[in-house]
Amino acid sequence: MPRQYYKALLGWALLAVASAACAQDTPSVTRTSRILSHFDLGISGTALFTKTETGTVNESALGAPYSVTQSVSTSAGALVTIRGQKSAWKGFEFNYGYGRATQSYTCCNNSTTTGVFQGPFLPQATVNEYTIGYLARPERAFFGFKPYLSVGAGSTEFKPTKNGGQGLQPQARATYYYSVGGESYLLGDLLGLRVGLRQLFYQAPDFGQNYLTIHKNTFTTEPQVGLYLHF
Repeated sequence: MPRQYYKALLGWALLAVASAACAQDTPSVTRTSRILSHFDLGISGTALFTKTETGTVNESALGAPYSVTQSVSTSAGALVTIRGQKSAWKGFEFNYGYGRATQSYTCCNNSTTTGVFQGPFLPQATVNEYTIGYLARPERAFFGFKPYLSVGAGSTEFKPTKNGGQGLQPQARATYYYSVGGESYLLGDLLGLRVGLRQLFYQAPDFGQNYLTIHKNTFTTEPQVGLYLHF
């Protein structure tokens, strides 16, 4: 048999062995890649604007009912988000948000002889958000950005700082949120830009102190800009 036939047979044999080896590795690799392709990790910078609330303290050792105005300093924060998407209308996200702000409690300016706390009382606290929600990403793009919408719930922890927390104890509040925005790829389908607006709804913190309890719901508005990595 001519030598070229032996070479051809050898080549086909090597190709068959290589194909068999690839066939053994490909399913697991493909399965892992397919699962990861549904996920992305985003990191954004945020600004925190919290609505001022005024309410009445009805139960306190400091005296008769009195009014307290609670405001929060505007601050910057960070948001880390993990998203999973099966289809345009079937997705979820987990959010961890971090910020630091000064809570301001100002009373009714009653006479100090009444024993009523006047303020302003200015404890500093870090704010840690832990939420999970439903995510939708319609496929149609507008001006180069694909929109998204998410709604969900979780918890926000208000943790007084060591030196500026006025000796108060941490407190967690049930939190509900929604988020809208747009995404655009910057580097193929690997890296993208995310811009959006979020609002978180919860009861104003009182750190477990009855002289600060006004039983008012408030909300924080968070514009966000950041990047996300698509697996």
